Amino acid sequence: MTNEGIDKSTLEEGADWIAEMASEDLNGFIPSELCDLIIETELVIREEKDDPMMSHQSMATLLYQKFESDPDIPTQEGAITEFLIREILYWEDEFRSMAGYPRKINPS
Repeated sequence: MTNEGIDKSTLEEGADWIAEMASEDLNGFIPSELCDLIIETELVIREEKDDPMMSHQSMATLLYQKFESDPDIPTQEGAITEFLIREILYWEDEFRSMAGYPRKINPS
């Protein structure tokens, strides 16, 4: 199971925490909706690719490509970058560990 037992409400709470931590870390505003979108889309990609341990670099590239094809997601203006996605994925790892649902990821 890709969620590794973690429930949707915990992931939503995680998106809020991840947004707060990433905002502080990167000295800018990261909306929790973006973190939620990344988490939800990431789960779909891991399942489609049958690769629950996909590296953050590979995942960030796939997420960026998916977001880039959506005109409602501001990748063209540089608001969302692969770097930002990778940072959010790292903070997601931190949240999952604190919530008791750590995951293993292949190194980049």
